Amino acid sequence: MRLEIGADPAGGTPALEEHVRDCASCRQFREEMRTLDTNIRRALERPPGRVGAPRLTAPWRPWALAASVLLAMLAVMTVWLLRPSDTLAHEVVAHVRQEPESWLASRQIDAHSIDEALRGAGVKLDLTADRVTYAQSCWFRGHYVPHLVVQTTQGPVTVMILRNQRVASRRSFQESGMTGVIVPAPQGSVAVLARGNADLETLASQMQQEVRWLPDAP
Repeated sequence: MRLEIGADPAGGTPALEEHVRDCASCRQFREEMRTLDTNIRRALERPPGRVGAPRLTAPWRPWALAASVLLAMLAVMTVWLLRPSDTLAHEVVAHVRQEPESWLASRQIDAHSIDEALRGAGVKLDLTADRVTYAQSCWFRGHYVPHLVVQTTQGPVTVMILRNQRVASRRSFQESGMTGVIVPAPQGSVAVLARGNADLETLASQMQQEVRWLPDAP
């Protein structure tokens, strides 16, 4: 979505408008890009002539235009790079939306199936099996990661153990009707999501403690 916003800050498709209504970070990103786009257009416009006012000589005008474009590109890159956790959160939500059946699972998963889902990511989980109703090993950002659904007093909660995705600090987010948090871990991070509003802090802290990172992971 951010690539679409960056390509045309003033535009907007129905899908994009629906997304930015639910995603505060993308909504702010679009506002910043629209402001930047307006400033660039003003910089590139030829100022109106004034009697006695000095004019930019022709040989220097291409350099001024090139400098304006370069500054715009640097600004876009800076805004993008300052929000890596926002991008990760968006991709986690997109992945969960692609597996809507995971929320509906109600049958308990046996311990062997849970271990199979965890093995490829090089982790083990001390969580009791009777709370897990969905366990898959999913391809995410170039790696297989465990995608679990855990039953809690607040309803089903999705947990994704992201061994190769590091975050500097805890990051909460809301998008597409989901509430989520991504927390740092010794070998990566852990994402916890629920539908609607939910207090995920306790479960996120629990997952930080119960995930065991194996030293011989792929």
